[in-house]
Amino acid sequence: MRINAFGWAASVLLCIASPASAQPRTPPSAPAPALAPATIAGRVTTASNGSPVAGARVVALSGSTRRAEAVTNDNGQYRLTGLAAGRYSVNVMLIGNQLRRVDVDVSDGASMTLDISTTPVARQLDQVVTAVTGRADRVVDAPAGVTIVTREAVATRPSLTVVDHIKSVPGIDVSTGGIVQSNVVSRGFNNAFSGTLLTLQDYRFATVPSLRVNVPFLFTSINEDIQRVEVVLGPAAALYGPNSSSGVLHIVTRSPFESEGSTITFDGGSRSIARGSLRNAGVINPKLAYKVSGEYMTGDDFHYFDPGEGAAVKHAGTPIVRDFATSRYAGEARVDVRPREGMEFVTTYGITRVANSLELTGANGAAQVKNWTYQSVQERFTWNNLFAQVFLNSSDAGNRDTLDSRGTFLLRTGQPIVDQSRVAAGSVQHAFDMAAGRQRFVYGADYTWTNPRTGGTIDGLNEDDDNVTEHGVYLHSLTRLSPMWEVTAALRADNNNRLHGTFFSPRAALVFKPTESQNFRFTFNRAYSTPANYSMFLDLIQARNAGGLPYDVRAMGVPPANGWDYRRTCNAQLAGGYCMRSPFTSALGAPNTYVDANAAAYYQTALAIVRPQLPASVAGLIPILNALNPTSAQVAPVLRWLVGPTNPVDPASLTHIDPLKASFVNNFELGYKGLVGDRTRLSLDGWTQKRMNFITAAQISTPSVFLEPTSLGAYLGAQITAALMAQGMPQAQAQATAAAAAPAIAAGLAKVPVGTVTFDDPKLANRPDVMFTYRNVDKAISLWGIDVGIDHSLTERFSVEGTYSYVNKESFPDIDGGGGQPLRLNAPKNKGTLTGHFNDDRRGIRAELRARYADGFAVNSGVYTSGVYFSRPGVLCNQAAPTDAACYQYDAVPSSTVWDAGFSVRVRKLGEGASIAVNATNLLNDPTPTFVGVPAMGRMIMTRLQYSF
Repeated sequence: MRINAFGWAASVLLCIASPASAQPRTPPSAPAPALAPATIAGRVTTASNGSPVAGARVVALSGSTRRAEAVTNDNGQYRLTGLAAGRYSVNVMLIGNQLRRVDVDVSDGASMTLDISTTPVARQLDQVVTAVTGRADRVVDAPAGVTIVTREAVATRPSLTVVDHIKSVPGIDVSTGGIVQSNVVSRGFNNAFSGTLLTLQDYRFATVPSLRVNVPFLFTSINEDIQRVEVVLGPAAALYGPNSSSGVLHIVTRSPFESEGSTITFDGGSRSIARGSLRNAGVINPKLAYKVSGEYMTGDDFHYFDPGEGAAVKHAGTPIVRDFATSRYAGEARVDVRPREGMEFVTTYGITRVANSLELTGANGAAQVKNWTYQSVQERFTWNNLFAQVFLNSSDAGNRDTLDSRGTFLLRTGQPIVDQSRVAAGSVQHAFDMAAGRQRFVYGADYTWTNPRTGGTIDGLNEDDDNVTEHGVYLHSLTRLSPMWEVTAALRADNNNRLHGTFFSPRAALVFKPTESQNFRFTFNRAYSTPANYSMFLDLIQARNAGGLPYDVRAMGVPPANGWDYRRTCNAQLAGGYCMRSPFTSALGAPNTYVDANAAAYYQTALAIVRPQLPASVAGLIPILNALNPTSAQVAPVLRWLVGPTNPVDPASLTHIDPLKASFVNNFELGYKGLVGDRTRLSLDGWTQKRMNFITAAQISTPSVFLEPTSLGAYLGAQITAALMAQGMPQAQAQATAAAAAPAIAAGLAKVPVGTVTFDDPKLANRPDVMFTYRNVDKAISLWGIDVGIDHSLTERFSVEGTYSYVNKESFPDIDGGGGQPLRLNAPKNKGTLTGHFNDDRRGIRAELRARYADGFAVNSGVYTSGVYFSRPGVLCNQAAPTDAACYQYDAVPSSTVWDAGFSVRVRKLGEGASIAVNATNLLNDPTPTFVGVPAMGRMIMTRLQYSF
């Protein structure tokens, strides 16, 4: 009998994780005496002025085992319950504050008061992070490059999405497409449509289910509910599995047990922005708490008109005009149940509905988002060292079917988008300590089911065969060799039902901690990413009737079973023997059937198309042109891309497109985190990586067949000369007339695509479409970089913070990134920030001034490619003279230096919990785009009035 490895592993994990199975039972005849639990409660304050310290994590440790944990509320209060008699080390951890440890002895049933003061030091080091190893680590102890954005930073900076708070994180690249649109990646390889940075909210995926793309304005959390944002640079597959090869962005929201109370917020600002939010959390009893939160926002996005969109395109019978109004609402409801000490159930429901907005896609241009609804349901369970969860995310683009016009549609085609996709996932994780806390094992398993339901739009012909399931198991070992040395070793194995084989993700880290606040580490990570669902099953029109001719431009995924092949059974003397489909009738065959790539046979078709556009000076030659019928020996065919690059395509370059494979990253990293003196925090990460089986953005892959202009010009010149001489014109005059007219006529005829060398697949019958699709790059890509973060406390109130990131390559000339253009990083090689902070806790005043710099860079991302000429909608770009009015191109992204400023203050005259804030981005109003196909955003000012009670 064959045993399923995943099922066996999951069963073993559950058995080991069961606390009941590992604990001896006391015989009924001799019950153990009940011991009253003890409690430690108190207040955490700042040593200098006694102000409360909110959001600090207070942990009671017995040896190295966590016995109780709490987070201080807005008044700095905490409460640790359920403690047995004994000696405990009570730790207070908070970013920007010194780690405090107080040893206390607790007797049976005691209720102890323990007030603790803490001193601000350099930022970041003592904050708790969970996204690196799955356990609660201090940032200084975590074996990875980590940055934490605290609740205080989020709360004092008015913003519309969480992305606004991570723009100055080292190693993070943010491209902004509007007031709420952003793409976030780490260490480059950005795209117009990106999901390479694994994004989580409270341990569940935050991506759009079937598209696996990060859309920040669909996140269901609101700023007022965020406890912290964890940013982990570098591969994290050993814990999280596939699609975390670029790092993790984890949004952690506040527990109602530690954040009781209400907050009302009103924001307003530039671009007619108005936002209101409400959060309420309550503790019903020591075992039950709840919270609800919600917001509504509206605004007018920055205006931008994409030349790839045409006024002649219609949606629901009406010409398309971009709608820049932006509005959405979002909300969450959560219930926390703690039936006994160490056990917790967390149930969360979240919803976001975007009434109107704009969003880029790589293969299909921009989408007008209308009535898009995103929902999530999650159940989390924690029992001491056991963690388990299940969640379901669902998406609805607002259309019931392709005839519905109430929802999202593509601006280049008017195509309605149906997306009612779902992703369901479950995971279980357990940890245990050995050897008096010197050895820790963390192991687990997870399962993910992706179910696209796109109504024949996004996945088209693949609609009935596009589900994907993934499952994996992992084991982590954390060994403390001595107080200074620690070793991490991990291995994960995953399977995907659409890919062959099992994928292994090993991880190793050696950490040296000479002091409590110093950490040197050397790490190796191997991570992999599976092809996104759409890159295997996409079947979606990009443009209809390209150039006014019966050719649709279509984005296609790569079939996971066999890939794509071209038919090469036609005349070997023409275009390398490749066959084409033509929408026109000729002597070669009926429309849309496979025929030889004999462009000459379609001369009369091309002439009929361009004849009305011929200049009056050649009108007398039209009867001569009408009488011609060249052969393939007289006029050769040539292959060129219908959209994008104008260079001829070598038939030899048309090779089989293999099924997409998993992409791998081998990453080595040398890092340091620590205090330099007692006022300066420094983090320095140097990394090098090799990427294999890289998957490109969608690129044009089926060339069009044209009349070759040189041979056509020579043929026309000879035929016109002969015809004019036959009419009695002197030879010299006939030759001069032909020489003047033939090149222009040939150039016009050579603009007409007479067929498409398309894929050989029965599903594509009757389709002469021009196809964009994806490819694996079999070559290895090597690059390296550094990420630096430093902050220094000048005084108790003033501090400065700086970041710098560098990647050694912006372009890879030997890698075809699509359409003959090189693969690009799509991100700057150099970027950095410098921020000055002022923080007066006693008066409740915070202020910051920040400068952000980024190098310019060229882009190659689907239909968004710098420096390449594209045809405007409804016309064909003149390949011979691409600067004519029928053409457009996207420029490279320019370098930029942007200044931001923020200020917040508590206004006690309005109430103890009242505050006002203002935040300005691009303070000097220097509009600069951060990607191609997006607006150059100018100054934006946000104000906030907030009241907490």
